[in-house]
Parts: sequence; C-alpha cells; structure tokens
Amino acid sequence: MWYQVFLWCLAGSVFIHCIAAFVACASLRKHSRGRFLPLIILFVGFLYPVSGGAITSACIAAVYKTANFTMPVYVAFLWGAGQSFISFLLSYSRILPTL
Repeated sequence: MWYQVFLWCLAGSVFIHCIAAFVACASLRKHSRGRFLPLIILFVGFLYPVSGGAITSACIAAVYKTANFTMPVYVAFLWGAGQSFISFLLSYSRILPTL
C-alpha cells in the first residue's frame, strides 16, 4: 500500500522537476556553470521522494492499515500526487523563509 503512494509521489515529483529542469536548461544554456543546474534540479526531484516521501507514504499506509481500509489505486494516486503538489506549493511560497 505504501509502495503505491510512494511511486505516485516519486512520479509526481520527477514530473515537476523535469519541467523545472527543462526551463532551467532553456534559459541557462549559454551560461558557463549554469548549464549544470538542471542536473541538480533532477537530483533534488529524486531526493525528496526517497527521503521524506517514503516516510509520509508509510504513515499514510499505516493509518489505512490500522483502520482496516482498502486503498484503491486512484486514492494512492491522489495521496502521492498530493504530496508532490504540497511540496511544490511549499517550495514556491515564501512561508519557509519566514519561520
């Protein structure tokens, strides 16, 4: 159960970071060191789901397992894509620097 949520979180995060890497590559292609920035963006796209995404996916699955609920595939998609979307919103908002 947690694996499905984790995979959707990974897919959503990689999709969002691939778009960001494409934009960075298109705008920084002539920069001497900036052309390597998309590689870092893609690395971060894999880093969050492997660390924080796996933990939150396991917590969501544990709640479902404890409550004896079944998790259909579309619910796993909603949880995984929701994690990626919330991560996207937090990274583009200015909330974290004010804390």
